[in-house]
Amino acid sequence: MKEIRHSLPSLNALAVFEAAGRLGGFTKAAEELRISQPAVTRHIRGLEESLGRPLFVRSHNRIALTEAGLRLWHAVNTGFGDIAQVVEALRRQEEARSLTFATHSGFGQEWLMPRLNDLRADLGGRTINLAIVDSSSDFDRTDFDVAVRHGRGDWPGMEGVLLRPETVLPLISAGLAAKRPELLVATPEDLMTERLIHMDEGDRPWMSWAVWFRLAGVHRTPPPANVRLNNYPLVIREILVGNGVGLGWRPLVDEMILAGTLVPVGPEVVREEYGWWLVWRDGVRDPSFDQIRRWIQIQLIDPP
Repeated sequence: MKEIRHSLPSLNALAVFEAAGRLGGFTKAAEELRISQPAVTRHIRGLEESLGRPLFVRSHNRIALTEAGLRLWHAVNTGFGDIAQVVEALRRQEEARSLTFATHSGFGQEWLMPRLNDLRADLGGRTINLAIVDSSSDFDRTDFDVAVRHGRGDWPGMEGVLLRPETVLPLISAGLAAKRPELLVATPEDLMTERLIHMDEGDRPWMSWAVWFRLAGVHRTPPPANVRLNNYPLVIREILVGNGVGLGWRPLVDEMILAGTLVPVGPEVVREEYGWWLVWRDGVRDPSFDQIRRWIQIQLIDPP
């Protein structure tokens, strides 16, 4: 390979020569390559000097390939064309191997990220592009191969399978539990007077405190929120620092509950018509979809 490289003229000069021969002019070649016309002239002159023969016949403002120039141009054009085809094929192959996985920030950060390498290994080392999308409108516009989405599963242009229904329970930090042990035996009615950490649902159908209280048997409206957070990891952060009681979605909070960093302080409620769905675009189901579904379901049943 070293001998071949040293026997060839400058590849930059060959690229300039190919463009000049194909376009029939130095000025046009300069415009296509976005270099100056004198630079084109220098490359061609250097190439002709290295070969010891003219490659173009120049007549006023017109040029034409000589016989030697035509032979070289065909070889260079074919070579560059072959390279371009191989490069494009390799790019398509890599794109085909990559998987764009879209999901909400809460699911992505709290549940998927710690398991992402395991998923890649299960898919044979396939590249995973993780796209975090929180609003429903942005989800509709995001290009993805597979997604985990929260809702009712009735999104236009998408199909999906339910992974698990929406399961939510109130949580506090271990530190707050130590300071206020009475919260560990609090009733849903008691929580009405606590500082509740709210998430701004926006256009997302996440369970609100009002819905949780209703499903827990409390038919009063909770006090208005002092602060609303539009990002679920921020809600988790606010709970962990002991700033109040927040809602926890399973399976996002399961490991923190097992570790003792988050402590349940009320009943778990289930909203059967909502849940976590594994979805794909209509008619564009990735070949690895069933494998991903099985992997997620195994993780949900028997986490590592």
